Amino acid sequence: MDTTLKMDMLHAPRARKTQSGSPPPSRTFDRLKRENRTYMHDVAFDAGQGVGPDDLITMAYQPTVKVTFPLAWPGTPKPTDSQRITFAGMNWDAAGYLPNSDVADTKKRGGAAFAYIAELPYSMKAGAPERAVAQHLNQAHKKPGETYPKLSTKDVPGFDADHRLHRLFHDAARKKKNRADARKVCVEVWGADYATNDPAGPRECDEYPFASTYEGAAQPTTEPGARKNNWSAKALAKNDNSKAGTILGEFYDKNRMIDGRNSRGEEVDGYIVRITN
Repeated sequence: MDTTLKMDMLHAPRARKTQSGSPPPSRTFDRLKRENRTYMHDVAFDAGQGVGPDDLITMAYQPTVKVTFPLAWPGTPKPTDSQRITFAGMNWDAAGYLPNSDVADTKKRGGAAFAYIAELPYSMKAGAPERAVAQHLNQAHKKPGETYPKLSTKDVPGFDADHRLHRLFHDAARKKKNRADARKVCVEVWGADYATNDPAGPRECDEYPFASTYEGAAQPTTEPGARKNNWSAKALAKNDNSKAGTILGEFYDKNRMIDGRNSRGEEVDGYIVRITN
């Protein structure tokens, strides 16, 4: 069986790119293995060519894999077959809320990042500054029936690739509603003075999925098909909640997580949470 690989690129049709380096040529996998080379391909787009408020350009490598079967291969109507596979997606953006958004040369604003499923790490280990939040999220994931608001079929998203979280940035009113719905539950369960009535110290209302996601508490308000009460709120230590928020903000920046809906309303840039002991 002989396999060859050719690389093509897709990008915004009207966007002009500059490129350098050495993308992999058409080769058999056996030859690529023998050559034992590393291929580097640099692609850059000037800012101002993308779409939507984040100036987004999306590109993906699409290799064409051609397989040559032996003549006696059972069930093969043709001696060869070709298939196009998409992988290694990339996003270029110039979002004003991400790093490198205020450089003097407007064409060099923004940056690029692979469009893979990033993992937000939180630790339940003793001494971890975000421990209380990690424990809350772990409970919401593994024992959702113990969380508030009550829902017997609760199955919160954000822990596997099929149920990702998506950053919410541009709709400030929706983000505010996410927080308000969560705080309402904290008041109902832990009292109107939940922030100060714990002898262990001040508390805040932690919500999951995060208020900064489309999957937050208010999702059914703007997406009628979304499940109601499929989220969790809990009053917990203010310090832990603050530290977890800092980790989330740094995660957004370092992974260049853009708003999770593109100009056509399609989901983009989803991520998941990884809880460790």
